[in-house]
Amino acid sequence: MNIKSIGEISFTRILILSLSCDMLKKLLFLTLLLCFNSFGQIQDSFFHDGEERTFVYYIPDSWNASSEYPLLIVLHGLTQTGNGIMNITGFNEIADNNNFIACYPDGLNGSWNADMNSLNSDVDDLGFVEQLINYFETNYNTDSQKRYLTGFSNGGFLSHKIASESELCIAAIGTVSGNLSTTTAENFNPLYPTSVLHIHGTSDAIVPYNGGASTGASVDEAMTLWKNFLSCDPDPEMQAMPNPNVFDFSYPERYIYQNCSGAELEHIKVIGGGHQWPGIETLVGGLGTINMDFYSPQVIWDFLDGKSCPQTVGQIEKPHQTKHLLKIVDYIGREVKDLNGIPLLYIYSDGSIERKFNMLE
Repeated sequence: MNIKSIGEISFTRILILSLSCDMLKKLLFLTLLLCFNSFGQIQDSFFHDGEERTFVYYIPDSWNASSEYPLLIVLHGLTQTGNGIMNITGFNEIADNNNFIACYPDGLNGSWNADMNSLNSDVDDLGFVEQLINYFETNYNTDSQKRYLTGFSNGGFLSHKIASESELCIAAIGTVSGNLSTTTAENFNPLYPTSVLHIHGTSDAIVPYNGGASTGASVDEAMTLWKNFLSCDPDPEMQAMPNPNVFDFSYPERYIYQNCSGAELEHIKVIGGGHQWPGIETLVGGLGTINMDFYSPQVIWDFLDGKSCPQTVGQIEKPHQTKHLLKIVDYIGREVKDLNGIPLLYIYSDGSIERKFNMLE
């Protein structure tokens, strides 16, 4: 092989390598761009009342800085975690299809202080959830008129406590197997008309349908408190629900209260149902018969969706600010100058964050 041939081969290799590098750069850019524009699941924490409080949340890919999405806070049952209830309920997929942000906070030691037992009785979980609401309204511009809660068991009790005691307006709650503790029922005096959907099995052995000394009000007593507060008609209308799964030995009945003032009130009574999320075929955190005639997370969201607080109440004050750039950081938090070729976060004085990727010239 002569020198010319060697030179031609070397040039060809250099050209191929150069083209390969350019292609790799483009592929890297496309990969980073796709990752950069995807939000998905995020873990975070802040301190409240001297304790570090953790939570995981889900941002649909459709969200952007100008969005004003509803916020759904999902409260787990006793001994459970935010991650655990996220994995079994499927609210992330529902959020993708319906454009809302879903948050799954953790109770300290797997428990919520809903005034129903001595565990965590000195923990300010109502204040923690209010701080969570502020976190999302500040950082993600969530809609202050569309704050929603859902919860299972211990998380259901906390949902009712917050809706009836918070100084912030909660537009609607959807609860499963957890209603009002004795203390919450005795102090029941909501500031705002919150819409309520409560789902409960008549064979629930953990939180009995008819109430108890350790679990508080019966379902009928809880619904009566909300019915009277919302000035609904005395007797609800029963609406039949499909019973396609005859082998789960249970069936649902839907009770809708008519002519309520400023909100809606419904109860799904699961005849023969246990301490479970209907429609979720798992025994994690539950006990007894699982009714499979309806998928409770979707039914809950369908009820919550569109419910709204009055425009002038329960809002977190946000002082007007002139927006200016505070700093630019990379994805691991290092402050940098405005550079090309790497993904950057532009942090502004109004709390907003812009994600930018400037392509190399």
